Amino acid sequence: MTVAREPGFPYEFECKRSGNCCAIPGGFVRVTDAERRAIAAHLNLSETAFASRYLQPDGVHLKEGLGNRCTFLQDGAHAGCGIYPVRPHKCREWPFWPEILTDDRLQQLVQRTCPGIRAIDEGS
Repeated sequence: MTVAREPGFPYEFECKRSGNCCAIPGGFVRVTDAERRAIAAHLNLSETAFASRYLQPDGVHLKEGLGNRCTFLQDGAHAGCGIYPVRPHKCREWPFWPEILTDDRLQQLVQRTCPGIRAIDEGS
């Protein structure tokens, strides 16, 4: 795995496959038309069947699975994403979300629950 850093974020990230990012309370993943088509194709579903099974009534947010978890989170020795090759852009950006920089409580939650995050010194 690769260690990632983004300017302005007080941490670096190396995925440890905990799945915690896929179970943040109140988290909502918006999907674009292109992402919906790609996920549906990946799952061998029609777009209508995909929308009916996996999208909120608004047609743009993924439904939650059990316990506020992403419906595509798979358990195992290492948690995994059932649609990893076609996961939404929001998931690809984790944990470098702009809202983390403006929401202290969210930043604390992310740093506390994600084992792949390591605080860095500003001078590093």
